[in-house]
Amino acid sequence: MPVFIFTQESNEIFLKTFVIDTLFHNVEKKQTLYSISKIYNVSVEDIKRYNSKIKGSRLSRKMILKIPIKKQVEPEIKFLEKSNDTLDFSVSNLNNIVLNLLDSVVKKKIIKVALLAPFKLDQIELDSVDNSKKFLKNLNLTTISLDFYSGVIMALDKAKEHGLNIELNVLDTKNNLDTISNLLKENKLDEFDFVLGPFIPRNINLVSKKNQDFKTTIVSPLSSKEIEINKNVVQSMPSKVNQRKIMLNYIDSLIEIDSDPCVMIIYDNESLDIKKKLNEKFPYAELINTDENNGFVDPEITDSLLVSTKNNYVFLESENLNTIASVSSLLNSQISDERNIAMMTTFRSDIYENENISFEHLGNLNFTYPSYYFPEYENEEIGVFNNKYLEEFGKRPNKIAIRAHDITLDMVFRIAIKRKFKKSIEIGETGYLQNKFNYSNYNQGFINESVYLIKHEKLNITEIKIKN
Repeated sequence: MPVFIFTQESNEIFLKTFVIDTLFHNVEKKQTLYSISKIYNVSVEDIKRYNSKIKGSRLSRKMILKIPIKKQVEPEIKFLEKSNDTLDFSVSNLNNIVLNLLDSVVKKKIIKVALLAPFKLDQIELDSVDNSKKFLKNLNLTTISLDFYSGVIMALDKAKEHGLNIELNVLDTKNNLDTISNLLKENKLDEFDFVLGPFIPRNINLVSKKNQDFKTTIVSPLSSKEIEINKNVVQSMPSKVNQRKIMLNYIDSLIEIDSDPCVMIIYDNESLDIKKKLNEKFPYAELINTDENNGFVDPEITDSLLVSTKNNYVFLESENLNTIASVSSLLNSQISDERNIAMMTTFRSDIYENENISFEHLGNLNFTYPSYYFPEYENEEIGVFNNKYLEEFGKRPNKIAIRAHDITLDMVFRIAIKRKFKKSIEIGETGYLQNKFNYSNYNQGFINESVYLIKHEKLNITEIKIKN
């Protein structure tokens, strides 16, 4: 949890924000609480607060203590005092504080987890090596399940390193409603602290309905489509609606900076609603319906509409592969020293990861979009994870494995810290390798509202920080 400390100088009040990191100290011979507190510049009371096993002031040799280290989060926020009881922000809200829970003090060390996934292993001809390899080579529910399972294993291994004892029960749903119903009869959900899955919306809706008499948290891990959020159901992936909401807010900020850009909205019949919302923000935008031309856009039309005297914003609202590939290639060819083009979308589907869509073209167009995950594979933390995963499974992790790792780790530590998921939402926003989580209540269930705003800049990917 972030810690907020107010200080006052004259008529100005400063809000300093801190987060508590913890490190571990091995007690050596003749060390006392006082001497250890001096080493780390923390109070004896704080050390005792984070180590309930300390009785009085006695320490035993080789005892491992958690040491709370307070770190200030930049920037310092200044308020102007308006009256005795009213404060006025001189800076907009704090930048998002994203917490990592791994070194937090835990209250519950034994956690029971169930994974409901459509492995469909009975469809693999196990006596045929060639057929098995062919089946697992292609992307399907089984390969998705196995990738997710591998990420879960990585997360649970890390949780065990931090002193937690995890009991995992894996159940094959076979992507079949009758099978799921039978699994729910044979395995009482209230025996688990939380359940990951099923993956498919219709399947999780079934579990959601049947779970209303239990207190177990049910987590939808991979779908941004709408699900039935009944009691204790968690939609961990931000919905398409929420992702678009973040992007529309960002567009409003662009309008504040430049109220008269040149705007083109390229859409299809599946995206008429968002086309309407964008057109309301840009009443003079040029509208191009790709369904009127078999998914393609005439280059002469775009060339005539783009100008050199203004910023050119092109909104591409389609999930058609041919449309995305052709439009991004076309716009890239029409960039010049005199004419800049920025391409955006209010929802980036997974189709953008197709090899036919040029990463270079997206970078040249400063492609901007909302995303439920951060597509970064190059930082030090992810590098360590990649190496461990490669050693364990013989290949690099994909985004499904990484998401499984992140959502599992987050859920485990939320339960370990607060005992109940419902109480953990007060922790605020948490983040790990590529995913972050910030839940709000919805119909007795919970929705993750954390969304990244991503921008391509040449061959780099950056996050546009969103102020709440």
